[in-house]
Amino acid sequence: MSNYFFKPELESLSQGAKLKFLRELRYMKLTDVAEYLNLGGKDPADTIRKYECNSREPELDRVEYLAELFDVSVYAIKRYNFADPNEVIHQHMWEEELCPYSEFIFDIDAMKKTFYTEDIIRGFEAWEKMRKKRENREISDRDYLEWKLHFDLKDID
Repeated sequence: MSNYFFKPELESLSQGAKLKFLRELRYMKLTDVAEYLNLGGKDPADTIRKYECNSREPELDRVEYLAELFDVSVYAIKRYNFADPNEVIHQHMWEEELCPYSEFIFDIDAMKKTFYTEDIIRGFEAWEKMRKKRENREISDRDYLEWKLHFDLKDID
């Protein structure tokens, strides 16, 4: 087995760009996704194409089906309103995919302590541990990416 894995380029931080990234990461065609969602019509893939170019937004139940298909957390692909700390963390994780190896500096001591910010801090601390594991080659780039795509605060100790 090869250590090489294909990682597509993330075009932007839009929901459509994330959907396209995941579809390509999972080696799927537009028609594969359309078939999974039981889309009909003359061109079933057109709906997925519109999602990916942001001219149409999937409803939340469809986002849940897409998360299941791509084997990722719903937080990895939903549109964010940042009411949930998971959304803040995933936004930054996607920023890292757009600008690899960038540094994120958070002044945790300056943050007002609330349940919301404490959850964000827990998430960033868990993420930082995984970044260090990747940097130390304890985990592969692929394992690191998969961890981020499945990240959910409820799974942290």
